Amino acid sequence: MNGIMKHALWAITALIILFPSALPAAPPDPQGETLTLGVFPYISPNQMMEQLSPLCKRIEQALGKKVVLVSAPDFMSYVERTAKGEYDLVLTGPHMGYLAEKRDGWQRIVQSGQKTATVLLVRQESSIQRLEDLRGKKITVGNRRSLTYLLAEKALAEKGIIIGKDMEVIETATFSNVVQSVFLGEADVGATPTLLWDNWEHVNAEQHHQLREIYRAKPTAPSFLVMASPKTDQATIRRLIDSLLSFENTAEGKDFFKKSQLMSFLPLDDAAMESAAPFVHVLMQP
Repeated sequence: MNGIMKHALWAITALIILFPSALPAAPPDPQGETLTLGVFPYISPNQMMEQLSPLCKRIEQALGKKVVLVSAPDFMSYVERTAKGEYDLVLTGPHMGYLAEKRDGWQRIVQSGQKTATVLLVRQESSIQRLEDLRGKKITVGNRRSLTYLLAEKALAEKGIIIGKDMEVIETATFSNVVQSVFLGEADVGATPTLLWDNWEHVNAEQHHQLREIYRAKPTAPSFLVMASPKTDQATIRRLIDSLLSFENTAEGKDFFKKSQLMSFLPLDDAAMESAAPFVHVLMQP
């Protein structure tokens, strides 16, 4: 079994992670209820656990309830589960959040200060130097419905290169697997978020040193939106907003934003939502 299949099988394994709460600022929930935070599957489960546990604890402190972190096998199942109300809160992609709000009534909490951008990676010894060199090559991507993929597709199309026609495409389970695929020589180039690549030395220094970037797209929409289900009351919405906007003022928050590379949490305004609107079409089932 090759490296990609091993990582894909691991990523598809059910992800259910319960984080113990710190001392709650809000009164503890007398019924012992929990909240589910649904995270779209952009990294592997172990990376998700490591990076997002401080966020779960912050929400627990704000609401006085346990937080269960869950994901989904792929983008579309995640979108479907969000639409069905299987999550109480989501840490979601911007176009997913736009669709959830417009179609299903999900409510805004915050956006990440970090914005989505795409980087195209090749091995250090590769002869590929620019986008024009990619015609006839093999590209690996995390998901064709991701903004990362759409930005790479747009950049290549501007050079007259159509993915799937002029390039063979391999779709992997997560963006982490994209880097692994290029590192193992299973693809000539990989498209992954700058969020992962710029922070890769904290995850796998060997792969970071063996790869180099040949293209970096300009940032577009925020990388992440935090949203609450339509059933969430306004007092809870306000408490979450206040808690997450002030998270960066704490030692735990500073460490979280540094390790996750989310930079900060900002108010989720109309401009952020509209920046994701052009990408929503890829989430619409035929």
